Amino acid sequence: MTIAKLISYCIAVAMAIVIYWAQTQVSLFDSPIPQLPWGVVSLVDLYAGFTLFGLWIAYKETVLKTFFWIIGLIVLGNFTTALYVIYSINKANGDMKVFFLGDNI
Repeated sequence: MTIAKLISYCIAVAMAIVIYWAQTQVSLFDSPIPQLPWGVVSLVDLYAGFTLFGLWIAYKETVLKTFFWIIGLIVLGNFTTALYVIYSINKANGDMKVFFLGDNI
């Protein structure tokens, strides 16, 4: 679990930096990505992943917590994924069943 936490911290820091950098280059709303065929593929892939990850969150968390985590996914992408993994690891105290299933054990 320590390696997963370290990797998640690295991803969270990298995503925070790249989100900030990208926003200083071009506004999110002025991005040319949706106009490119592979940009569309990337966005569909990204949101399919958010949907699957959101289902895992919904299984583990209360409705209110799920709502806020999913808003985070939509707005901040995999930065939120990394934060949620860190949150889940800390909450699980090393128990893999709790990490994956939450209180639904």
